[in-house]
Amino acid sequence: MRGNFVRSIVGWLLVLPLLTSGPATAQDKPTRPAVGASAELSEGAGLPHAKVSRYEIGQGPRSYWLFEPAEPKPARAPVVVFLHGWFSVNPAIYGAWIDHLVRSGNTVVFPRYQNDVGTLPRDFLPNALFAIRDALGVLAAGKDHVRPDLDRFALIGHSAGGNLAAQVAAVSANRDSGLPEVRAAVIVMPGEVLSSREPKLSQIPESTLLVVAVGEDDVVVGDLRARQIFKQATAVPRSRKRFILFRSDRRGVPPLLADHAAPTGANTRLDNGEGFLRALQLNLGDVNAFDWAGFWRIADATLGAGFAGLTLDEAIADKDAFTHLGYWSDGRKVNSPVISDDPANVPRVLLTNGIKIIPWEWPAKTNDAAVARTEDESTVR
Repeated sequence: MRGNFVRSIVGWLLVLPLLTSGPATAQDKPTRPAVGASAELSEGAGLPHAKVSRYEIGQGPRSYWLFEPAEPKPARAPVVVFLHGWFSVNPAIYGAWIDHLVRSGNTVVFPRYQNDVGTLPRDFLPNALFAIRDALGVLAAGKDHVRPDLDRFALIGHSAGGNLAAQVAAVSANRDSGLPEVRAAVIVMPGEVLSSREPKLSQIPESTLLVVAVGEDDVVVGDLRARQIFKQATAVPRSRKRFILFRSDRRGVPPLLADHAAPTGANTRLDNGEGFLRALQLNLGDVNAFDWAGFWRIADATLGAGFAGLTLDEAIADKDAFTHLGYWSDGRKVNSPVISDDPANVPRVLLTNGIKIIPWEWPAKTNDAAVARTEDESTVR
């Protein structure tokens, strides 16, 4: 109980994605589901590449890290941009997921996009875009790098990075943006640090596969911004987008908590020595069923479908298998996420359990009908 309390309080105060509690004991740890290679852990078992090549390029908020598959080194690879949460600039915080993506055959670009509190939120998007464009140029021109397969380009983002992923996807619609077509965007527990009406999310291309995920115990950002992103991506048809609610399961020790920290997972091999509360974040790191059977596997399936030109309707032929997180050792099924192409069918995450640092939408003078729509969308039901 004490560990869960500390985890919630630190996340509540700092809006930083902390890491999950210590490893489960053998008798309570969920078993892996028999649903594809993406359920493998990050040590590389079952994955096609044995090592990850790492490069740090640039300095300051426009710097970034490249993580490329090695042993064997492919001639070309899909590119996945991984956008971190607010102040979580150390790749090791998401290192297990990054390691899994790269050993699966993807090149990962990890933009820094901020230094500290001195980096203004309005600069997050320009910084990230600069890093992405520069990274693509380095990959294309650098003789020592894996060449980018620009026909397979995707985004993954958590927290403030989830909001950025939606914005980058919208910017990509402009042919002069310098960005490839975004085949898939996986947006996890998104939150805004400062409200912005540009770029308009209605510009997210209709060809993009869009998955937006929230956690039922996320007291940091709730689900409001996630629902706004899903609703405002009007060009993306329902066949190409899904809204997912991860549910906690407290029947084992330690419990699986679908909170704001759930998508993180430590891998000290990617530690760059930076980050606020770095030692705490890394020491508390754990990789569990939410990772290898949830976030990673669902992202793998979404990216794979996007790269193959499929819709999510086609990719999720069996919804139960798609959301299956495995079983506890006593045979009980781990609580599956709720998934729908309509957020109205998904239970709300009550933001009143936590804190909203900055309002996601500022009141605007408009007609009564518009005010009613805004109030309806902003009300916690």
